[in-house]
Amino acid sequence: MDRAFPGDLLGYLARRYLLMKPRTAGFSLIELMIVVTLIAILVIASMPAVSDMLQNSRTRSVADSLQNGIRFAQTESARMSRLTTLATTATNWTVSYTKIAGGSDSLPTLLQSSPSGNVGSVVITPDDATHTALQFNDLGRVKVASTSAGPFTTLNADMYFTVNNSKGPRSLRVYVSPSGKVRMCDPDKSLAAGYPDGCPP
Repeated sequence: MDRAFPGDLLGYLARRYLLMKPRTAGFSLIELMIVVTLIAILVIASMPAVSDMLQNSRTRSVADSLQNGIRFAQTESARMSRLTTLATTATNWTVSYTKIAGGSDSLPTLLQSSPSGNVGSVVITPDDATHTALQFNDLGRVKVASTSAGPFTTLNADMYFTVNNSKGPRSLRVYVSPSGKVRMCDPDKSLAAGYPDGCPP
């Protein structure tokens, strides 16, 4: 039987039911503020890693583009049986060929250039000032010069371009051998130490 006390607006059973009723599921304001604070801390802590990843991706994109440009110059030289030239600047590259006009060589004709777009702080640097331009014959052999106008001299040892990003922790190199072999590698790793993606010592 329900018991009541003087001045008690609720009966005994009703009061007991309310006291034993489970809490409604949800977050209090304090709990919500703690969660938001933790998320903010995690986002701030991950920002440098995300930035490095984006800059490394940009460096890799430029290095891939340069490597593909060199290989394109090689294949087009063999296909057309003409001399092709890859000329580089700090931020881009172009591939051209010398066509015959009136029985003699004419001015170079553009075949392809590096993709347009913002390369940001990525810079292409040859290992020597005389290796800014590469010339390929139809056998894939390489000559080098300081400008695309020449004069070109035979490449007698491996040369490379360094692709560096001042805003990122990673650099890459694109090697070219005298026979025309092209290879990209990581200068922070040594090929001699067993890293397949490392650079020669």
